[in-house]
Amino acid sequence: MSKLFLALIPCAAALSLADTVFIDNSMAADNKSDINEYEERFAIGPYIEFTNIKMDNVNWDYTVYGRKYDIEVNNTFTFGGTGILPFNNYVGIYAILAYQFLGVSYKDRNLKEAYAVQEAMEIEYDGWNVPVEKDDIEGHHKIHIALAQIGVDFGVPLYSSYNYQFMCKLYGFVGGITGKTFFQNDSKYLAPAIWGYTYGAGLRVAFHAFTLAGGIRNTHEYFHTYYEQPISDKKENEEFMLDFDAFLQPYVSATIDLF
Repeated sequence: MSKLFLALIPCAAALSLADTVFIDNSMAADNKSDINEYEERFAIGPYIEFTNIKMDNVNWDYTVYGRKYDIEVNNTFTFGGTGILPFNNYVGIYAILAYQFLGVSYKDRNLKEAYAVQEAMEIEYDGWNVPVEKDDIEGHHKIHIALAQIGVDFGVPLYSSYNYQFMCKLYGFVGGITGKTFFQNDSKYLAPAIWGYTYGAGLRVAFHAFTLAGGIRNTHEYFHTYYEQPISDKKENEEFMLDFDAFLQPYVSATIDLF
């Protein structure tokens, strides 16, 4: 009798498991609701902008010893980190800390005359403390820029599900830019602050704690500087002003919620 009882135990266990229904809620919210909405949260993550500055959108004033110069600007992508702090699903603030590199090639608009003037200076100053050196006539600046952006984004969710912790949102944004330039090579110009503004639009897709966003943005940046030690009567005779726009620049970011 005891052997029969022991044999019936696994059979009963199998029958009990057969009546049990397993539901996988790993992809859904902890508690389902038809009333609650998915809410965006404070999140941080990497950011990259595929910046491409075109000379048609660059204004400049580059002057040495009162002589006007032509320049060419090239750049790398802009990359760094971003943070998003939503007030609700429609309005929030964002911030970006990023790095940007500019390469600026410069040359006097009349090279033949410029080198003749420089040679005369070499003779006049006997090669000592010559105001204009050959590298001042034609050369290249390597400019590293630390950028900070802060602004407001606003948008409308196209689809939102609390139960599956998912949201797709179309949004726009506008913000201000500030930063600091650093000249890598031995430049006679002071390293100035940089200022600007940005605006654009994008699409943000959130799933649980992970968010992927991308879009296009327009950016305007400006700086103005002078020689640290002027070589002529007016500081405007040695100045470097750069004012440029970057239109329809694509960007992407990936963030994760912190709380």
